[in-house]
Amino acid sequence: MAPVIYRCPDDPGGCPSTLSPGFCAVHPATMLEAVRAAAFTTGETPAAAEPAEALTLRFLGRLIEIPPEGVEIGRETGPLASVPGMAELTQVSRLHATIYPLNGRLYVRDEDSVNHTYLDGRRVTVPRRLEAGQVLRLGLDVELQVEGVRYDEFGLPS
Repeated sequence: MAPVIYRCPDDPGGCPSTLSPGFCAVHPATMLEAVRAAAFTTGETPAAAEPAEALTLRFLGRLIEIPPEGVEIGRETGPLASVPGMAELTQVSRLHATIYPLNGRLYVRDEDSVNHTYLDGRRVTVPRRLEAGQVLRLGLDVELQVEGVRYDEFGLPS
């Protein structure tokens, strides 16, 4: 059986990994998460497991599904680009943030946007894990509610 490696969920690529559980040395309030060691023996990024609970974003009454491979969001990128009036929202960058999977969980990363990305009112300076009930804000213009979606045995939202 391969040993377990513990990584920081806030900045998986930037913070040091360890073989023992505990808290991140860079982010002292963040508990390390266990990941499969076998995924790192070849130098590859670990394959993303499908989350047990998928997440969607709610914006102006619309549900924006987050595909398993993640999504880029911005006023001219991804699913937000098709929302009427997005082109006029100057606080949102063309490519503002990326939502991506890692070890069965979804994370958000700011893409050096001018007006920043916020999660529950805190600026996203390193990748942050998304959970249902949180509020993701792009600049000052766009608030997206993070919602959980459960799927039935046929792969349809229940």
